Amino acid sequence: MTLNFFTATKAHKAWKQRLHDCVSSACATLDPDAIALDNRCDLGKWLYGVQASRPALSADTRKLFTRLLDQHAEFHRAAAHVARQAQSDRQKEALQQLQGGDYARISNQVIGTLGELYLKRGEFGME
Repeated sequence: MTLNFFTATKAHKAWKQRLHDCVSSACATLDPDAIALDNRCDLGKWLYGVQASRPALSADTRKLFTRLLDQHAEFHRAAAHVARQAQSDRQKEALQQLQGGDYARISNQVIGTLGELYLKRGEFGME
């Protein structure tokens, strides 16, 4: 399975808008427990699919891949936390997370590591 860097980055960034909308409207439709699962989105499916072939990757690529796997899991936990805050009438705290808290930090790290991996492996065609 290949993963397009631009599609993955766009989908990842869309989470911020979705969460911001959730904070603005006190959404009840987002399920924080489902958001916390890092193996259901396209990037997560790809990461866990490639995980089986990690020994075939170069040492540098393996390090990047492992970092992305860890960051991606942390991103999902942070996104779930924002959704929980929004649903608990803690919109101010949720907005702080989106704008400069743990969510913003890990979101930027995921995008940065995706970029590093893209430069190293092209369009993620990791056979």
